[in-house]
Amino acid sequence: MKQTFKIFLSLIVAFGFSSCQSDSDRVLTGPELIKKSIEFHDPKGNWGSFEGTFVFQDSLPPGRDSRFYKVTLDNSKSKMKYWIEGLEYEVIKDSVSVLEGEVEDARALRMRNYYTYLWGLPMKLQDPGTQIDSEVAEEEIKGKTYKVVRVPYEEDIWYFYLDPETFQMEAYKFYKDEPNQVGEIIYLEGLTETNGMKIPSNRTWYRTEKPEFLGTDQLKSVE
Repeated sequence: MKQTFKIFLSLIVAFGFSSCQSDSDRVLTGPELIKKSIEFHDPKGNWGSFEGTFVFQDSLPPGRDSRFYKVTLDNSKSKMKYWIEGLEYEVIKDSVSVLEGEVEDARALRMRNYYTYLWGLPMKLQDPGTQIDSEVAEEEIKGKTYKVVRVPYEEDIWYFYLDPETFQMEAYKFYKDEPNQVGEIIYLEGLTETNGMKIPSNRTWYRTEKPEFLGTDQLKSVE
C-alpha cells in the first residue's frame, strides 16, 4: 500500500512540474504580448480617461530649427488642443476650432489622430477593429533581440518591438509600401510616469528605406 502511494505521489509531482514547465515555456501570441505590454505601460487602465498637457520639444535635422509646443488631451471627450507659437487650435471629436493662426480642418484632424495614437501606444491597440497577428517574430535591433508583433491596418502595416522580459515597448515601425521597405522606424527611449502610466519620453524617427534621420520628439513634462 505504501509503495502504491509513493508511486501515486510521484506521478502527481511529475505532472505538476510538467504543467508548470509548459506554462512558463509557452510561446505567447501577438494579442497576449500586447496585453502584457499594456499592463506594463498602463496597469490601471487610465489612458481612456487621461486628461493633461504634454509639453514637447523636437530635435530636427540640420538646417531646421527646434520647436517647442504643447498638446492637451481629454480622452474621455475625444478632445485635443494644440499650441505652438503662432498657431493654436482645438479638436473635439470631428469639429475643429482655430484659436490663432490658420490650419485646414483635415490637417487638424490628422494631428489629433497622430498624437492620440502614437502617445497612446500600446493602449491604442485595444481600439475596436484592431487586428493583431497571432504569430510573433523575433528581430534584433541595436544589439538586442525583441519580440515583434505585427498589426496590419488598411493603409499601412505596423510592427511593435517589445522587451521579451518586461514587455516594455521600445520601438515600432510602419510601412506604407512594405515590398519596397518604404516607411519609418521609431526608437523609444526613457519613461515618463504620469497618472499611473509609463509613457515613452523620447521618440527618434528614421526612414526604413534609407538611413535618414527625421527628428526626435522629446516629452519634457506632463502638466
